[in-house]
Amino acid sequence: MTCHYNPYGNGPLTDYGRALGATTVADDSWYSEGKSLDEVGEKSGFFYSKPSNTWLRPSIDYRGLFFRKDIASDLAENEIIHMDANVNVVLRLGPKDNKDKFIATATVGYAPKPRNAQQSDVDEFRTREHYLGWRVNENWGVYAGLMDKVYGLRIPDHIAFSRSVTANTMNDQTHGLLLHYTSPKMDVGLQPFVGNLGEDASVRQKGAAANFEYTVNNKIRPGASVQYGQSEFLKAYAYALHARLGFGKGNSVMGEIGQTKEEQIQRGTVAESRYWMVQTHLLASKGLFILNTIEYLKANIKQESKTLRWGPGIQYFLIQGVELRADIYNTRIFSDQSVSDDVWDLTGQVHLWF
Repeated sequence: MTCHYNPYGNGPLTDYGRALGATTVADDSWYSEGKSLDEVGEKSGFFYSKPSNTWLRPSIDYRGLFFRKDIASDLAENEIIHMDANVNVVLRLGPKDNKDKFIATATVGYAPKPRNAQQSDVDEFRTREHYLGWRVNENWGVYAGLMDKVYGLRIPDHIAFSRSVTANTMNDQTHGLLLHYTSPKMDVGLQPFVGNLGEDASVRQKGAAANFEYTVNNKIRPGASVQYGQSEFLKAYAYALHARLGFGKGNSVMGEIGQTKEEQIQRGTVAESRYWMVQTHLLASKGLFILNTIEYLKANIKQESKTLRWGPGIQYFLIQGVELRADIYNTRIFSDQSVSDDVWDLTGQVHLWF
């Protein structure tokens, strides 16, 4: 919560989050020679400047992807995907001694059409979030507007099974009310929601999500999440256990295991799936991390078919506001009758935020 205006992370960074990224996370050897950490942190604002006022915090964010599917195939092709390009503004409306007590934030930008709906009339520009926030006191906060749902581990890998099968990908925000409680020992979020009001009323998922995490010590943080939504056509349930663990200096591992259930109301059919995910971050040097992600999905728990995906990668914060990432994904599908050949995909990402 201290790094992002959203208490569950992602979205625009606070002044503290920007300064922390510049001085602690990023590889500062490129630009900090002869400068103190205080000087680097002070110039971590919009386009590497010191904020000129206390009430306005603009930012720009871009993420692009190089994708090569099935790299061992003679038919493999390269693809460049501009995943998003956003402009965000945060208004800090609190009193002089606590400007972040009241905030208003809005993000608008480019969002490409889904790969399976290139011929549709889906708008390629959208708002991913806009909400008001009020930190009532050091423990309680209230947020209202368009936000991500407070379910599971909030990781940037939107292709992860933990995000895709639970309807928590990068375009699955919902209008709702988030009540957040925090203390040194726990975080609790309760979020009733009414769906994205920009969508057709018949497909909006109305329901609630809840997230609980408990701090065992400064290295161990287990938790649990539940989520329910219903539209005219679909009832969807999801629940998960998750945990984050730190070890050594700058190293971590996090995991989530969960299950979903979907009921097609008009057809009367029910489908249940199960998934789990483990992801490690190993600090190789300042700004450079070695990643390893293992995922499992059983799309129908009544059948033996399952998918296993493994992905080693590297993540490098070149300087504050510049992230480079490369991943190789190995996917294998196991069915009742056979096991598929390994499929190897290669991705490279450039993430810029100023």
